Amino acid sequence: MKKLSLVFGAAGLLFAGSAMALPQTKYTSSCKPLAPTEGKYEEGKGVGTISSESAFKKITAGNEAYADGKYNESITILKDLIANSSDKVAVGRAHQLLGVNYQATENYRAARSSFLKAIESGFLRQQDIVQMRRIIAQTYSIEENFSEAINWMDKYFQDVIKPPANAYASYASLKYNSGDYRGSICPAYIALQMNSSSKKPLYSMMFGAHIKLNDNAGAEVIGEEMVELYPAEKSVYNNLFAVYSRRGKQADMLALAELARMNGIWTSETNYKQLSALFANNKTPRLAAERLQEGIEKGVVESNEDNWKRVADNFFYAKDLENAVKAYDKASSFTSSGKYDYKVAIMYQDRDDYENAVKKYQSAIRKGNLRDGDLGYAYMNLGVSQFRLGRETAAVETMKQAAKFPKVARNANAYIKYISDLKKMKESIAAMELQDDSPSPDGGE
Repeated sequence: MKKLSLVFGAAGLLFAGSAMALPQTKYTSSCKPLAPTEGKYEEGKGVGTISSESAFKKITAGNEAYADGKYNESITILKDLIANSSDKVAVGRAHQLLGVNYQATENYRAARSSFLKAIESGFLRQQDIVQMRRIIAQTYSIEENFSEAINWMDKYFQDVIKPPANAYASYASLKYNSGDYRGSICPAYIALQMNSSSKKPLYSMMFGAHIKLNDNAGAEVIGEEMVELYPAEKSVYNNLFAVYSRRGKQADMLALAELARMNGIWTSETNYKQLSALFANNKTPRLAAERLQEGIEKGVVESNEDNWKRVADNFFYAKDLENAVKAYDKASSFTSSGKYDYKVAIMYQDRDDYENAVKKYQSAIRKGNLRDGDLGYAYMNLGVSQFRLGRETAAVETMKQAAKFPKVARNANAYIKYISDLKKMKESIAAMELQDDSPSPDGGE
């Protein structure tokens, strides 16, 4: 079984293995051909010879008219032969050719009637009878009478030798469309083994059948094969993504989504948001931020407060504070609230960048509209940052504002006292140093 592997932090996403064989599931493991793959039909069995020269000429004329696309003319000739000839072999062949003409003119009821009469004549080759059974099935299929179409395909497979891939493909389609999903899998599988030209529809049918049968493991195997075979088609990614989701395979969902992005498949706003969320859920916040930011910068994802906040939050969780600040500033541009300035201020303060912290706290306070309690903390932290910058007077005035908020009043007042005590201590030390520097009364040193 092929696996998707994602190397986070590098642009490495690879399918392991290659499409060397058809995907195996519990439903395909026992698939076998429905008819002999070798052998020949018995020569001359049931075949008669046209004895009437006039009947032979009419058969020939009917064939020529059919070949020239003159179906009505051919039908007229053949009807006349059937009505007036006693040559049973010629009549049988005329019914066969008449059915072909009716089929060409989309008169399927009449075509079936003529084919049945040709089969009942008893003068046709076995391979002709087998082929007419399949054509009858096709006419029922066109009319969406799937039960009758399947009935005639069953008769076809009873006697056919070396049926072509498209016969298996048709049978699979009939089974699927009739709701017999289990029965559709093996004919589709055999058709693929025979290198059918309808490869994509057959894979899709097998995938759908496994989904209908609630065999998500089997659908996953087929879905992975389809992504490898059709890497430029978005639907195969979406289908496999849905299966991974059903199976709770978050890592595989992420790997597939990233592969789709790399291949230029997942390019919608929803896709970028899904990919970002997957990275976040898989504890890779930096890539979560980068993917959503990429979508915004490409103009695919809307540039708004909510999306920039998601970018910023993920950069923050990734400890990329520089990019987090930039993204929060982007989010801030969409609102009059100071909430993002407040968050950025805390980040600056945590990095001991008190100069920028002061600016952001002041901006947050000026804008306002902060969450309950945050305004008090904004004043409190602003005062601390001012103090760290040596602006003690400004810090005290700011702390007085903070003291008006119950949640921080005690700490603010304690800080004011601390600054006051520190100031007194400094003044006392300065006075002592000044006294030490003063000349002694006796003029000594």
